[in-house]
Amino acid sequence: MLLTLAFKPESVEETEGYIEFTVRAISADTPIQSAKGEFYFPSELLIKKQADLIGKPLLLDHEWKVDKIVGVVVHSWFDDSQKALMARVRVTKEGNERLVSLIKMSPSPIKSVSIGAVLTKEKDKVVDIEFKELSLVFEGADPNARLLSKYEDITLSTAEWWDDPELRDKAPQDYFLDPSSRRYPYKTWEGKISCERLKAAMQLSSLHGHRQIYDRAKRLYEKHCQGG
Repeated sequence: MLLTLAFKPESVEETEGYIEFTVRAISADTPIQSAKGEFYFPSELLIKKQADLIGKPLLLDHEWKVDKIVGVVVHSWFDDSQKALMARVRVTKEGNERLVSLIKMSPSPIKSVSIGAVLTKEKDKVVDIEFKELSLVFEGADPNARLLSKYEDITLSTAEWWDDPELRDKAPQDYFLDPSSRRYPYKTWEGKISCERLKAAMQLSSLHGHRQIYDRAKRLYEKHCQGG
């Protein structure tokens, strides 16, 4: 099973060879929607399994290939105050220069992680979990799962509406470069074109090979942000 969660890369620590940041990986006792119905992870299970993420690979988009490994989970623990399983991840700089630059951007276009795991459920309750990997993906489903700055919650506003799932659902479709899937937001909440969001869209679409999105973002950027 793949469980997609949102994080906010704001407290990135950097060394000569890698960057590290923390994500809230799984919220405890919180209903999660899936294609097969609603379920939740009880606190006692996450406490029992809290160290099992350590050493698991950090991938891009759940691609099980050696060249898609960008890092590793170096620490995982259950945080009582957050009521969640937390994970500290390390991304190597060498070979991941573009990815690292995207993660360090403010705001960053990369905000989501997704857990690859085998679950055992009894009705709506997960009674066992076997972690396989953690992936960086395009966007998350759980607004409670994000990277924290000193483990404090971040209050969102319309200034960064794309980080708020409720506002994202309410935004007009023409606020997105990919309206059908509501991806690549490029306008402010007031409906004005954001040059920063267009730059982020170009970088992220290039990383994921979304050529049509890249071309559209580039045309808009050249027209509205370079006086073209």
